[in-house]
Amino acid sequence: MASARKGVFCLEGAWERRLDDRMSVLPTLEMIERLRLARYVHRDVGTEEELYHYVSKWAQRGYGAYEVLYFAFHGVRGGIKVGRGTVTLADLAGKLQGKAAGRLVYFGSCSVMDDRKAVEAFYKETRAKAICGYTKEVDWVESAAFDLLLLSTLVDKGRIDSRINFIRSRYSDLTKALGFVSYPSYDRS
Repeated sequence: MASARKGVFCLEGAWERRLDDRMSVLPTLEMIERLRLARYVHRDVGTEEELYHYVSKWAQRGYGAYEVLYFAFHGVRGGIKVGRGTVTLADLAGKLQGKAAGRLVYFGSCSVMDDRKAVEAFYKETRAKAICGYTKEVDWVESAAFDLLLLSTLVDKGRIDSRINFIRSRYSDLTKALGFVSYPSYDRS
């Protein structure tokens, strides 16, 4: 039954300045859905107001099946680029305030996870089950391939620590190259 499948709720920023640029994570989401691994919601976000509007929608009970909140934006240490500004992890945590309890947040954005203190504070304030993303600048093609592997694993059954450890062990070279980390850290090494 399609409604029983878990889902990914993706908010995506503009990757380039030109309006006719078609770079997007949407094909990855479409593939996950066509493979019947998960459903998805995808929204383009150009302003902070849009970002906060959609984050609050995801937090509503009606979107509870969309366990993974996926931010696909240009990133900076401890934040994402939205429009002409930066939204920090503290800003996002303030909007979520415990509403991510039992759910996952994935920052498919360069360097966001490089600020461990901000990540820890985000985790505590949002009460997310786990947060994951990149500590480094990432290559578009490598990160797109990794998104497919990661998202299909995050929506799978089982404990989140087991799912993240599977990704780390199965794709260890790629996770190291991308600087992929999670919080809390489930790294066995």
